[in-house]
Amino acid sequence: MRHGTEAMGLCWNNIEWHTHEGQRYLRMWVSGKTGGRWLIAKHKAIEALTRLKQRQPHLATQSFDSLLSGSCRELLFKTTSGYQPRRLDGTFRRLLRDYRLEVGSEGQKRTLYCLRHTYATLELIDGQIDIHTLAKQMGNSVAMLERHYSRLSATLAANKLA
Repeated sequence: MRHGTEAMGLCWNNIEWHTHEGQRYLRMWVSGKTGGRWLIAKHKAIEALTRLKQRQPHLATQSFDSLLSGSCRELLFKTTSGYQPRRLDGTFRRLLRDYRLEVGSEGQKRTLYCLRHTYATLELIDGQIDIHTLAKQMGNSVAMLERHYSRLSATLAANKLA
């Protein structure tokens, strides 16, 4: 999801369990730049969401499933005091600064948006998701993904192409 309107507007009632072919997944409804869409969360997201729940004292005692029942309209990304920053990129920049990670290996300044690039790159490298599905998940067009990541495709698929 995009770190701006999609992440900042995400509430607990925008997350639900979804079952498909006997497997249970978390899905999130986000709305932003390209309109609304369902995202399927990585299974590891449950750990992060549990930590976010614990940071909000009035939600900490509720079960995870009760928060996903659709009635909790609380924002996800808030501090323990209940404050929601207008943007997440300042916190991200401070984190990078504190760990001396402001600049990437190619000399470019890292931004919060870089995480979307990393996600797309790792998904394409993994090869488990086709580019059309990845475009839907990210709220992008296939053409945009091809424009930015096509150079990865042939090289990364060398074992399939040779």
